[in-house]
Amino acid sequence: MSIKPFVLPYWLRRRLVFINPIKVLKGRTLWVRHLISEDTPASVSRKYILSWNASANIAQNLVGGNFLVGLYTILKVGDVLLGLLTTLIQFCCVFQIFSPLLLDRFRRKKSVLLVTRMIFYTFLIVVIGLIPYIPAGDSFRTRFLLAAIIFAYLTNALAAPGYSVLHIRSIPEESRADFFSVMSLLNNVCIYVFILLGGYVVDFFRNRGNFLAGITVVRVIALCFAALEIYSHYHIHEFDEPVKENRKLLHNPFLPLKNKQFKICAFLTGLYSFFANIPGLYYSSYLVNDVVAPYSFLGTVYFLSVPCMIIFIPFWNNVIKKKSWFGTISTALILVSFHYFSLLFVNSHNYKVLYTITLIYYFSIIPGVNIVTANLPFYRLPEGDRTIYLAFWAGFNSFMAMLGLFTGSLFIAGTGSLAFNIFGWSFRNKQYIMMFTGILLMALGLGYRFFSKKEEL
Repeated sequence: MSIKPFVLPYWLRRRLVFINPIKVLKGRTLWVRHLISEDTPASVSRKYILSWNASANIAQNLVGGNFLVGLYTILKVGDVLLGLLTTLIQFCCVFQIFSPLLLDRFRRKKSVLLVTRMIFYTFLIVVIGLIPYIPAGDSFRTRFLLAAIIFAYLTNALAAPGYSVLHIRSIPEESRADFFSVMSLLNNVCIYVFILLGGYVVDFFRNRGNFLAGITVVRVIALCFAALEIYSHYHIHEFDEPVKENRKLLHNPFLPLKNKQFKICAFLTGLYSFFANIPGLYYSSYLVNDVVAPYSFLGTVYFLSVPCMIIFIPFWNNVIKKKSWFGTISTALILVSFHYFSLLFVNSHNYKVLYTITLIYYFSIIPGVNIVTANLPFYRLPEGDRTIYLAFWAGFNSFMAMLGLFTGSLFIAGTGSLAFNIFGWSFRNKQYIMMFTGILLMALGLGYRFFSKKEEL
């Protein structure tokens, strides 16, 4: 009796094309090369834009996330102050909406961006990293931390939208789905490789009783990538902006509200920023301080995003091309909400298995959100007044993210030590805040679907 080979059902086979892995890698290589292989200023700039994004993400992730929670732990920052600090960062970023008042005074913005970025990294990485070494009381160090964060992020906010204006000129519209897919893949590979390495560095020193030294070494690595980012920025070509960009309506930061389709895109993306930021750093604090998950384990689990991204970023890129930008993010948000529901059940007994499974699922779905949100600022972007439009976009999203973080802080403060026990499972506020977030993201996914049909976006 012969055994029939396993065959996928037709409805699934017609949607999936299985290719030899070598051919897949070769195809992905050609996919990247056609974006950066031409000997033109735009093509050369795209290469350095990819390098800029990778370096920036590595640097900021090595001083953020779980590593920032570690620094806050050393400085004895409690839950209330933790929420205040994360909200304060987004509050400073809201001032991006006023960046045209500075940037549009200059015909060439590249040098201004360079100077502000150097100041930003000096305070974000160096000054804040040296605060635990200051021989002073906790109260003084906390105030100094607040002052350094405010100065760093306000400086960056005044120039940050200029990077989008500078970069988008080198990325033609017909190549943006491919470019943002490549950028998303590169960023995630680089981020999680160095989070993994940083986790091992911190655990190496932590196990020897010198937690601060581990955090400091990771910040030194971040400083090296900040330098690489600045080097990449120097080599990006600056194309001329339309004359009216620097002459008309410089003092009307709310001009984008008159553009209906841009306003809808900004509103929906702002809601995503609001909902996704509600958990803030509280779940990271839960993993590090309550579950006591080793940094090396967290880094290893995050590294699993690399194979997931290699497989699923091209998949979601094809979905966008066959479906639509809004249809794609609608589906992805509905699917990613189940990740948040799963995080509710992670505890110190099962985190090695359950947290790993939930993150693998998350890394498979989130490219569908990230690729779309990376392009949405440019989706209905007019040719003129781009600095004003992108500054409004960045400022509005930062404002919504700030509201999300503030909502999360109120949620944690309001629930306090309130815990639920259901069928033997114990849930604390840093856990069930994730379920609350998941419900909101699912509702937003349905909202994207509604607007995409009503407005034909």
